[in-house]
Amino acid sequence: MVENVTLFYNENCPQCLQARDNLARLMAEKQIPFVAREVTANVDNRDLLILTSGQIGTPVVLVNKREVVGLDRPRLTRLLGFDVGQDHPAHW
Repeated sequence: MVENVTLFYNENCPQCLQARDNLARLMAEKQIPFVAREVTANVDNRDLLILTSGQIGTPVVLVNKREVVGLDRPRLTRLLGFDVGQDHPAHW
């Protein structure tokens, strides 16, 4: 069961912004708590990204604290427990 999903994104990255909007919509439909954390201007979010995932680049999605780097469709599907389909972030 998915308890929460967090997206770390860069406000200057078009792919990240699309992922933020589409993941927010998808998680709302599935009634899964979702948080988007911007890492460019917010040092605390950037530090949290590095501590939780070991990554410095975005986008990174955490599903129950397990990271998905670069919006990897098979990994997102496996961790979320449902197929993210053609509306998957990698297609945005």
